[in-house]
Amino acid sequence: MSAKQYQFIPPSRSIKWLGVIATIGMYIVNMVGFLDTQTGSALGCGPDWPLCNGQVIPNLRNIHVLIEFGHRVLVGGFALIATIFMIWALVRYGKWIEVKVFALVGIGFIVVQSALGALAVVFVNPPPVLALHLGFGLLAMVGVGLLTVFLFQLDAQIKGRNAGIAFRRHTSSATKKWVWGTWIYTYLAIYWGSYVAFRGAGEACPSWPLCNGKVFPGFSGLVGLDFIHRLAAVGLAILSAGLLWHLRQYKTSRPDLYRGAFWLFWAVIAQIVTGANLALSHVATGPYLLHIATLMLLFADISYLVLQVVPAEPLDEPAKKQSSDVPWPQAQAHNPQA
Repeated sequence: MSAKQYQFIPPSRSIKWLGVIATIGMYIVNMVGFLDTQTGSALGCGPDWPLCNGQVIPNLRNIHVLIEFGHRVLVGGFALIATIFMIWALVRYGKWIEVKVFALVGIGFIVVQSALGALAVVFVNPPPVLALHLGFGLLAMVGVGLLTVFLFQLDAQIKGRNAGIAFRRHTSSATKKWVWGTWIYTYLAIYWGSYVAFRGAGEACPSWPLCNGKVFPGFSGLVGLDFIHRLAAVGLAILSAGLLWHLRQYKTSRPDLYRGAFWLFWAVIAQIVTGANLALSHVATGPYLLHIATLMLLFADISYLVLQVVPAEPLDEPAKKQSSDVPWPQAQAHNPQA
């Protein structure tokens, strides 16, 4: 369906801020999920699901039960909020391909993440399933977050402000390859880091920057898993620096891409610093959560860059699409093309 068939109804403040709440909620859900695993609380409810130790509301005096049950409650609550937001967006703005894709990604991975979470409990937390569970949790968060970003961009664009969507009509193929390649590498590196953590290899190299005093400790055993994880982080730093260098030419013409790459580079540096702190702390809970917090911001940043290199059709003049249910006077007053 072409852009000419779209009805230009600016997203309301309510749906945009519901998206913000849903995005923050998914961020919190992932943080609590990592806390759940880090503290050994994933089986705080035993092998029961959806019940917790055979009860709807268990005894919460045990810290592990409290964390696991709290995780389940937060997942249910914020997943419901996110689903309401995405269905609302689909009903109201489903003619936009971005809305369809991000809503389906968000809803789909919320369902998949919940199913994998149940499997992890039933099959006593196998590392591959746990890694997939948290990786898909990041995709669910990004689906909700990018849908929210797009609605804010759409609102600004309809009202005549040059925001986000217009930039997307001018992206070179080389830039697309750089951004997509960085996204794929980042996701694979995140999955590997999750797998390393769930295999219990996070403490295999308790020193930094050397691993047990060696520049090259080898690739065997748990030490090898952790060492590969460190190499992946170095690779990501090099890749993000290369992306920033590539996008320096767009500092004026594509500030959305340049700023995104700038913050991505520093997020990667922060990720490496928090990773070093994590190793030196012998994988203490506080440094672990800080490492995860920066990781999710990093992934959200590179995912935003992916959105900004996807081609977008220009908006037609709103006046041509005026109808009885579309309030356009304000939009026309601010639209330089009207």
